[in-house]
Amino acid sequence: MSLTNFVEQEEIRSRINEAYPSQGDSATGPMESEPRTSDPQRIGTAFDYLCRWWIQRRIDDCTEYRWVAEKSLPVAEEMFPDKVPEIEDAIQTAKRRQGEYLETGTATRPLVESALDLASIDTIYRAQRPPDGLGNYDDADIVDCLELLGVLLDSELPQGDEAYLNPTFGAASPLVGGADADLIIDNTLIDIKTVKSPTFKASDWRQLVGYLVLADLHALFYEEGVYQYYAEYRETKLPEIESFGIYFSRYGELSKVSADEIYGAPHYEEFRSWFATKAEEQYPQWRAHFGNLVQDLL
Repeated sequence: MSLTNFVEQEEIRSRINEAYPSQGDSATGPMESEPRTSDPQRIGTAFDYLCRWWIQRRIDDCTEYRWVAEKSLPVAEEMFPDKVPEIEDAIQTAKRRQGEYLETGTATRPLVESALDLASIDTIYRAQRPPDGLGNYDDADIVDCLELLGVLLDSELPQGDEAYLNPTFGAASPLVGGADADLIIDNTLIDIKTVKSPTFKASDWRQLVGYLVLADLHALFYEEGVYQYYAEYRETKLPEIESFGIYFSRYGELSKVSADEIYGAPHYEEFRSWFATKAEEQYPQWRAHFGNLVQDLL
């Protein structure tokens, strides 16, 4: 289970829709990069990695969280032990190629191949599936990724002064069974969507609302000194989120909304308490570890 699964349950979905109707705007400009692939999910995840590395070259103050591919290793050791040497080699190769790219700024075919490998490995952690396609690359997929990188040059993605790459939300992430965002640049939380449709979907909106609540809970845990007692869950303290939205990578457009639409609503604290309580009910292992923390703080 994960935040994605949690916010799409009927009760949770209905409450978010009622409390916070979607205000996200779809992309309006022409498509800048036509899809060439028969595997859009793999391309989307590969571009997430490439986009974050692109940002690393342009923003000096970057905090890079552990790759999902790296989190996949313990799962692979348990479920697909025969794949572990191949996975470890792919991750180490990707680290080396990422380092070369950060030095030179040249996006090469091997760099894209590594991003595609990481995308395959991610499925172990996110879906408990073996890494299909690892080591196999379609020329069209390589071109697709390189063209998406090219769109970034004239895109609406902000440059910023600081960035958080694939951030998680400390002890708040396991509250929903796991959650990690794509990007935070300065005070804007951004989800990357590498999709043909420019539509800001209701499901995307609900996911983003969930991220904002988790970011707020993570900040509250810091303020209340929770991480003094649960240091193993301490993550980097995130900036205050002032806006959030979607970067439509095939269009080069960023559709964003003020975070005040969520945090500034008169019923927000009640909604936050309800959200956290419902999550805790569904993930009893969280309460087994943290006790009555939600009730005590909220």
